Amino acid sequence: MRRCLIALSLLSLAACEEPPAATLSEVPDRFTGLWATNLADCEVGGGELAVSVAPAEIRFPDSRLAVTGVAPDGDNAARISGHYTGPGTEWDGSVRLELGDGVLSVVNGLPVVPRVKCP
Repeated sequence: MRRCLIALSLLSLAACEEPPAATLSEVPDRFTGLWATNLADCEVGGGELAVSVAPAEIRFPDSRLAVTGVAPDGDNAARISGHYTGPGTEWDGSVRLELGDGVLSVVNGLPVVPRVKCP
């Protein structure tokens, strides 16, 4: 029981931390490109879950993020802030991009779908 309380306390503290400050205006090159769930999807243009990352824009299957700031978090992650547009709606928000073992994970509150970089 005590371990659970300690873990919950640590999670509470982590949730209160502010994200790193944006120090860049564009997405770093290591994140850019077309990312798909597998190489077969790359051959057909990326597939239905493809994410296209450019220095000033990220395109998701159902929305687009115009980049306004990038907060690097080490060598393999960054929080991208910007203005989203989607079917009939707009909002400001952010997404976290994480690279690991040749895959890109897009962390945005939805289930994480690892994606490979298309050649």
